[in-house]
Amino acid sequence: MTIDLLLLICTAIVKRAMSEVTFRNFYQNECLFTDVGLVDVYAADRLMSVAQVWRSGNEIPDILLFLRHPKTVALGLRHRLDEWPKDLLVSPAQLEEEGIALTRSVRGGGITYHWPGQVVCYPVLALRGTERDVPAYMEALEEVCIRTLQKFGVSASRRRDSAAHVGLWLDHRKVVSMGVRISRWVTSFGFAVNVGGDYAPSRYVRPCGIEGARLTTMEEILGQAPSRQAVREAVMESFAEVFAREMNAMPARLRIRLAGAEGTGPRERLGGSLSETTT
Repeated sequence: MTIDLLLLICTAIVKRAMSEVTFRNFYQNECLFTDVGLVDVYAADRLMSVAQVWRSGNEIPDILLFLRHPKTVALGLRHRLDEWPKDLLVSPAQLEEEGIALTRSVRGGGITYHWPGQVVCYPVLALRGTERDVPAYMEALEEVCIRTLQKFGVSASRRRDSAAHVGLWLDHRKVVSMGVRISRWVTSFGFAVNVGGDYAPSRYVRPCGIEGARLTTMEEILGQAPSRQAVREAVMESFAEVFAREMNAMPARLRIRLAGAEGTGPRERLGGSLSETTT
């Protein structure tokens, strides 16, 4: 091997190493966002699993995924051993008759009802330093939602009656539900803001197992629903403030890679604009 060839090889190795370091430094405080559209709960579970592995390996930066779920009764880890969850108040046959899916999720928490009128937000973050505190992380997510709702004139508050009360409330009415999973200090899943639409089937479940609790929406509170885009932008602004992240649109190459992850469905769904804890 000639000295010139050896020098070329060494130079290439150094350049590659430097580019990898630059990549990691560049993404330290960056958070990429996109809207993946309508995704069923099972597909979202698979996507969260893949994204969490990628983030753990520093293959991607922090990401913030927005999505919608079809009409679904979803069971969290709290019900993983229950053949018939006591908080499901109707038969699976009735759900099927009304076109409502019944599925289990690997997120933390209990039973909940999803519908397309929610803005679902799933941060996949590598927590670092003082961020590595699960109760503090949940409070930070709540703070994001408090600030988001305040931008529309909605004053919601935390409740600490029990762990099942995590989320935001107006009296006994829940307007934001939460359920996360944290593995090796990388987060997945997150929260759902009830924006509008028909949520009547939520009466088929006892939300989070809380007697007397029911859901509400921004539409019900305000008289009309804000646009999905307006809520999404408010979430991003609040998220950047609370988590000290720089928000940037996700590049097409990463959207395409996510579309190839298990269960996210057709690629066009990704082309839009833009430890267990509970419910």
